[in-house]
Amino acid sequence: MFENLQNSVTQHWTGIYLRFLSLCLLYGAFVHLGNIFGLGEVPWLETPIYWRLMDIILLVFNVIVSVGLWLKTIGGMIAFTIGIIFLQIIPYTLFRQFFIANSQDNNTLNGLIGTEIILIIILAILILSKK
Repeated sequence: MFENLQNSVTQHWTGIYLRFLSLCLLYGAFVHLGNIFGLGEVPWLETPIYWRLMDIILLVFNVIVSVGLWLKTIGGMIAFTIGIIFLQIIPYTLFRQFFIANSQDNNTLNGLIGTEIILIIILAILILSKK
């Protein structure tokens, strides 16, 4: 399995995609940082406690994993996949009620979950494809 991961990291399109993911995570880090500094739609201290907790956790996650993906490491790919599943998909589906402050939050969560699933599927296709 790790041999397939190592081979996929050296593939041209996988490398480009890892850099793209890295930039997406860096953008996400800035969004979380902006939320923390009160630059979001709702003042940070008025958001649900779970949103605030996730802003902090995801800020750290996004920065660290962004570096790993930019450097095209296997650890970065694994951390990205596991982190997205356990820090976004599972919490935003199984524990959705803790992240809902208004009706628009449902749409936001659905969009996040859908986007994350698509990003993971594309990465899986690139890893599994033989070049």
